[in-house]
Amino acid sequence: MVQVAFLQVASCFGCHQSLLNMNLGLINVLSELDVKYFNKENFSDIKDGDITYGIIEGVARTKQETANIKLFRKKCQSIIALGACACYGGIKSLANLYDKSELIDSIKNSIDYTPDLEDFIVNIKDIIDVDMFIPGCPPTTNNIAASLLYLILLSKELPATVNKKETVCNSCNLFNNGCFLGKNKLCYGPITAAGCTLMCPNDGDVCFGCFKATNSLGEKTKVLEELIYNMLSLSSKDAASLQHFIDLYIGVANIGNFYNRNDLLQRLAFEPTSLKLKEIEVGNQKVKTFEVNPTDIVKINEIIGRIIYLLQGDPNFKYSSKSVCSHCARVIVDKIPISLKRDYEGLPATDKCFLEQGYLCMGLVTKAGCGTMCPNRANAPCLGCYGPTIGVKEQGAKFISTLGSLTSEIDPEEVVDFIKDPAGSFNRFSLANTTLGRKFHDLKE
Repeated sequence: MVQVAFLQVASCFGCHQSLLNMNLGLINVLSELDVKYFNKENFSDIKDGDITYGIIEGVARTKQETANIKLFRKKCQSIIALGACACYGGIKSLANLYDKSELIDSIKNSIDYTPDLEDFIVNIKDIIDVDMFIPGCPPTTNNIAASLLYLILLSKELPATVNKKETVCNSCNLFNNGCFLGKNKLCYGPITAAGCTLMCPNDGDVCFGCFKATNSLGEKTKVLEELIYNMLSLSSKDAASLQHFIDLYIGVANIGNFYNRNDLLQRLAFEPTSLKLKEIEVGNQKVKTFEVNPTDIVKINEIIGRIIYLLQGDPNFKYSSKSVCSHCARVIVDKIPISLKRDYEGLPATDKCFLEQGYLCMGLVTKAGCGTMCPNRANAPCLGCYGPTIGVKEQGAKFISTLGSLTSEIDPEEVVDFIKDPAGSFNRFSLANTTLGRKFHDLKE
């Protein structure tokens, strides 16, 4: 069974409620989990790293919650941020528009029992290292279920036939005659554990590494290294081969709404600057690679790091991450509104783009994954709770820029007057994730 623990800090419990909405479907999940309930007094006695996955909902509003989050990190091998609050700061981070003293002064009744607050809310990922993110306010039940089932599967042992002491090459019919590597064709058998009963090379296909890393490198590892390290640019075929290998070898999720930083392809798309570059000596030359550690074998890690380095910026590397708009069933003509409307003005047509009708909708700059529930099912504009799309840091600023283009035919003063609460409208769920993230005061001379 997989050991998990749940930590709720400042939150509404909506994310856990979404999990509970699995109803009887929870049986298949809970039967695989050993749930450790979070209780500070006895949780501190648990051995560091003893829990496989720690799931956090909410933000650190109080100093005690910050301390609990740091303790949680010590006890868990991997941390999962569940929901918009844990991923981006959520609605609660809008309190960052005020000083702590202003918030406390706004309390009408006694403040004797108000806990010691942090000066402002920061992202959990800025307090501790977070490994995985499941956004949404709340994430859909299917999103959470798919992510948990993937993590359960990832924690299971490999098939009994896996033999990490040998490689695929040991039982390959092409090893002595007709080897793909001898034809300068990428095949990952020399670094893949033996035990596969399908043996793709014996059927004329290369090995893509689905039996994961071997503990004993094959004798043709050097040939594979030379092929990869001597690549300066990638053909579309080589790029597809390298990407498919990483998919199978690391066991990535391929769940668009679930961001796992250990999935190096996702990380390359979401956070390319987080990958640390290094140089290694291969023969008489120095080559660049990324410092990654998905296996226990240094040479394999360097090969994988080189592959990620080659894919970075290559036009053949494609990581698909769509916006809410791409899944919206509404008819789009040009998205240009004639006038702007508030949500309560009139009844929106159910088949026409909200922006074209004049209603502000964040679907343009919001990551898909929710099933476009608000526009398609509730006849309501997207509020942006799944966070920004890949490559966008400032969700609100991106929307303002887009809105400026879409409303070029409308008087700018009218547009500015219409938007009464820019932060609350465009950074409703992600203020703590922005560059500024909070209120600043002008320096006094």
